[in-house]
Amino acid sequence: MATQVPKPSAKRQRLAAQAEQRANEELSSSGLLNATMSSVLVQFQSGQDDSFLGPTLSLPAGAGQAEMAKLVNELRRQLRQKEKRDDEDDEDVPYTFHVLLNKADAPTSQPTRININTSIHDDVLTSSVAKQLGISAEDSLTIVFEPQAVFRVRAVTRCSSTLAGHGSPILCCAFSPSGQLLATGAGDKVCRLWDMDTETPMHTLQGHDGWVLCVEWEPRERKLATGGMDGQVWIWDALTPPLPGRRGWGSRSSEQVEAEQQSAQAPGSAPQKMTVAQRRAARHAAPRGHMLRGHTKWITSLSWEPIHRDARSPRLASSSKDGTVRVWNVDARQVDFVLGGHTASVNAVRWGGDGAIYTASSDRTIKVWNDQDGRLIRTLNEHSHWVNSLTLSTDYVLRTGPFDVQGHYLASLLKNPDADQDAAAAAAALERYAEATANGAHAEMLVSASDDHTLFMWPPQIGGTSATPKKSIARLTGHQKTVNHVSFSPDGRMLASASFDNSVKLWDGRTGKFIANLRGHVASVYRVAWSSDSRMLASASKDSTIKLWNLKTFKIKVDLPGHEDEVYCVDFLADKLASGGRDRNVKIWRY
Repeated sequence: MATQVPKPSAKRQRLAAQAEQRANEELSSSGLLNATMSSVLVQFQSGQDDSFLGPTLSLPAGAGQAEMAKLVNELRRQLRQKEKRDDEDDEDVPYTFHVLLNKADAPTSQPTRININTSIHDDVLTSSVAKQLGISAEDSLTIVFEPQAVFRVRAVTRCSSTLAGHGSPILCCAFSPSGQLLATGAGDKVCRLWDMDTETPMHTLQGHDGWVLCVEWEPRERKLATGGMDGQVWIWDALTPPLPGRRGWGSRSSEQVEAEQQSAQAPGSAPQKMTVAQRRAARHAAPRGHMLRGHTKWITSLSWEPIHRDARSPRLASSSKDGTVRVWNVDARQVDFVLGGHTASVNAVRWGGDGAIYTASSDRTIKVWNDQDGRLIRTLNEHSHWVNSLTLSTDYVLRTGPFDVQGHYLASLLKNPDADQDAAAAAAALERYAEATANGAHAEMLVSASDDHTLFMWPPQIGGTSATPKKSIARLTGHQKTVNHVSFSPDGRMLASASFDNSVKLWDGRTGKFIANLRGHVASVYRVAWSSDSRMLASASKDSTIKLWNLKTFKIKVDLPGHEDEVYCVDFLADKLASGGRDRNVKIWRY
């Protein structure tokens, strides 16, 4: 016969009922009792222009991204019909949603916004931040929506190639604007080009007398600039300039070899026929380069003039440890003007899309210059230590120029190589720049990172509406050591900073508010790189790993070990990730 469990005493039943009642009262007061079955008052706000979309609506607390995206698309469709606008199509756009925490008593150690990934109930109402702030289902929530890229980059998960060839640590790497080529610079005094379609070496560019510290592609992919510790800037020309990738940089044609041979012969001399071996060597020889000499110390940064400002012959700006910035006329091989206002090493230079050149120096200042005559516009001097890095909200579109991810410009270029490519490139680049700045609604923003452990976000310096452009919008604090790199996401909505305190921090790209702390590295973080769709972030560290971060959960999405020593550089373009470091190997990572 089974033993029966004795019935609880009247006192135990009474105490259990009282405890249940207290728990229900606490849940009810916080709005979490039956929250999945209740409704929440919400109003949608555009993250692009801060305008409100429609009236306040009552939504089920269980509504997630898919349901809210359908609702927002329908509301926008109704608004277009009401205003009789036909400038947009009716295709649904994917959106991301978050709730901003604007209360003054928000905990400083918590994110200033809550991303909605699953549902309003799971991500907002039951979060620890909401409990601390007393946010409940009875409150009216303002949900900010922002359009995501219509394409999605797949997370890299494996090392597809390990490319050896450099004889010293790899110090810098950069994908070409089309993503078909990769350039790497190293301590062995050479720059190497790699073909990304076959993941094989293509050319070795020799000329520097010191370490190659920085490489920068012209946004039309016709030229490559390299700067070294020898103080020299080298310009390398594509073999077939109108064409990108392997077609432009792969090898010379027979016609090109014959033309070069004839031009090298003395006038009136008898033509000399090349042997088969000589012709083969000439066809596969590396592109020729020419030196721009003027700096007296090593080159720290390079930046090309945007294509939408000069598509035919863009100029190049180079910063140096000698305290100057030189703006070069690359075609004439001479200096247009020298920017010499800094009193210490110039660590970074950025050429903006609105006609300004930004320079950051160890003299604790940032200077803004006119790119036409080199006139100093203003000096920004709120940092208290060396300024190490600069980033513009338009960096991605300025770097890639007319090469859009969908490949429209690339297809038209390969289809009509004899057309007026200067006009086509300028028009495509200007269209992309206008889209990145919302046709002026969100002007180009500047963010600086410093040895003083802080970052500063500055108002638009050209064409802005700020009455005090010399005063920063926000001071971004939280890092415990030197901030050595900062980068805007391609859509300009987020900002990532890498520091020697082993962390990566995310910030709002419009306001500078703290979003999240990405922790996982066990040593200094040197560089960060964004995916083209702004959904993923990669970081390179002294701990010999690269980490790919999930920007919804703010946790590691993929850990990429494989390097044998410190990883100094990383670049992310299209669906490829490249890295290099002290082990002298280039690694290509793919899905």
